[in-house]
Amino acid sequence: MSLLPPRQTNGGKMVLYAFDVDQTLWLSGGPINLADLMELRNSGHLLGLCGNFAAVTLRMPEWHYLFSFIGPMAMTKEAFLLQLRQYVPAYEYVMVGNIQGVSGGSSSVASGVAIHQRNGL
Repeated sequence: MSLLPPRQTNGGKMVLYAFDVDQTLWLSGGPINLADLMELRNSGHLLGLCGNFAAVTLRMPEWHYLFSFIGPMAMTKEAFLLQLRQYVPAYEYVMVGNIQGVSGGSSSVASGVAIHQRNGL
């Protein structure tokens, strides 16, 4: 049984969203809830985790129906985000996470600024 219905088409404008977990997703005290993620996924976008993925995979048995990738593993977030941009075709790349020096302990948004771009622009 799937957690989510099949994806809808979005006219070829799939956006890749890489979510930090701690203080970003509802599972770890963040503002982004499951309904928001399901709406993005059901609109045809690609969702993944770029941070403390174990906080999701250990608490959400059907995590793989919602998220298409997890990481980083044995590399920095910056390197992981660059690999996503290089090897996963998408219209736009968005890192959603903490603000460096303001919230959380990581530099997700600093990483996200480097990855946030539209293909062909």
